[in-house]
Amino acid sequence: MSKYVFYYFDAKALGESSRLLMAYGGQEFEDRRHTDEEWPAIKPKMLFGTVPLLEIDGKQYAQSKAISRYLGRKYGLVGDTPEDALEIDQIVDFLVDFRLKAEETSPRLMPDAAVRERNYAAYSKNVFPDYLEKLNAIIVKNNGHLALGKLTWADFMLAGSFDYLRNLLRMPDLSTKYPAFQQVVDNVYSIPQVKSYADAAPYTEE
Repeated sequence: MSKYVFYYFDAKALGESSRLLMAYGGQEFEDRRHTDEEWPAIKPKMLFGTVPLLEIDGKQYAQSKAISRYLGRKYGLVGDTPEDALEIDQIVDFLVDFRLKAEETSPRLMPDAAVRERNYAAYSKNVFPDYLEKLNAIIVKNNGHLALGKLTWADFMLAGSFDYLRNLLRMPDLSTKYPAFQQVVDNVYSIPQVKSYADAAPYTEE
């Protein structure tokens, strides 16, 4: 059996979707979580100097979307046609666009407090609502999923990053205002093998 080692910070954010997908697929993996203080020593050893990174039998594979897409294909969480794959990819890219915009209000990624708060004020009024409404409509249309009306790797992308996104948006009531989002999360975390992983995983806020 191949040896899987997954590298990421001790957080969910961009790494949790891959962890959840491996749990779903029954893939044993070494979960190497590092701190911010440890990162400078680890960074030069990573393929592109970034994480998440998945190592399979000693070979490194990088980029969160690429890793999750690979795992989605491996475990049958894709459609039957190229158009099905396109539908999944487009919503994942839309979700990533949303996250990247929200990260412009993050203290971790936008250290200038004045710029950060200016961004947050503008985006909360003019940007975030549009993303939220569009995502909500897509989930409702797909019966609690992001694409194809069924469980796909796109659902794992949202479920794994949901806490992170909620914190970026400063919306602790996100799942109350948009219960469809919580439906996606619940659909993923209620899968027995995913639940078992989540119950045993270290607690992180995002």
